[in-house]
Amino acid sequence: MKSMWTSADLRALDLEYAKAGVKPHARPLRAAVELLGGDFSMGVFANPEVKKITEAYRALFPHVDETWPGMGIGVVVSGDQARKVTLGVPIGSPTATPWLAVGFKDETSWWSWCQENPQIAAGTALAFADLHDFANGVEALAPSNTGAADLWHMAASNLSDVGTILPTTPSVDSVLQPICLTAELSLKGALTYLGEKYAFKHHLSVLSVALAKVKPHRDDGLIAEVIQRFPDYVDSRYKAEGATRFTVVRLALAAQFIAASSVRRLGPVDLAHAMESDSWPGKRQQFL
Repeated sequence: MKSMWTSADLRALDLEYAKAGVKPHARPLRAAVELLGGDFSMGVFANPEVKKITEAYRALFPHVDETWPGMGIGVVVSGDQARKVTLGVPIGSPTATPWLAVGFKDETSWWSWCQENPQIAAGTALAFADLHDFANGVEALAPSNTGAADLWHMAASNLSDVGTILPTTPSVDSVLQPICLTAELSLKGALTYLGEKYAFKHHLSVLSVALAKVKPHRDDGLIAEVIQRFPDYVDSRYKAEGATRFTVVRLALAAQFIAASSVRRLGPVDLAHAMESDSWPGKRQQFL
């Protein structure tokens, strides 16, 4: 069967999808559906043209794979390096293959990126657990409280921005805003879920204390400790904080932890507890 579509067709479709707001990762398959019409089929009797179209689309627009959001986007950290992690559908036990869970092609490259440091390696596993708990926790809790769900989804959007921007940006000052918003919105999401009224604006310490009071959790001591290191949210809009990259990537990791804790204390999802209770990765270390 001769292909009746061209690269020009794919480029035209991509422009249409961009204008319509179609998510990049959804475009290759959508193009196959539109180009093939009634001849589109997948599964055992798949039309081979589906694969040709989707592969050609990805070759023309590589960003469609790079922007796949999975179930959520976050970060893992090694020294002052941050690495974007996209949470996919879990297969098997994430604790059994930590390097695979955080997106490395093999254990050797993961161990090298961790500077062959067991503590850093353990931190990547716990960071993955936080991303897992946040994404799956929100999914479990969102249907029962739309107000909290909106706040958590905005927190997730800011965390996604952090995970996407921080690994490659030459300047970290502007990343402090989505880091602070990730923490703030997730804390407010938990308070909203609990029916608590708050008028604390951007005061993270007040929000965290209020949440710890109404719904205590094992994470509260670590949250109280790190929250004091967050910059003033409003001041950091207008002037550089002068924070080092090391500090900012650790704050990003802490914001992810706070987001995860905001839903861990309310629902059934808590991979972190299983990891922290095991001999590896074991007890969580301080962020800063």
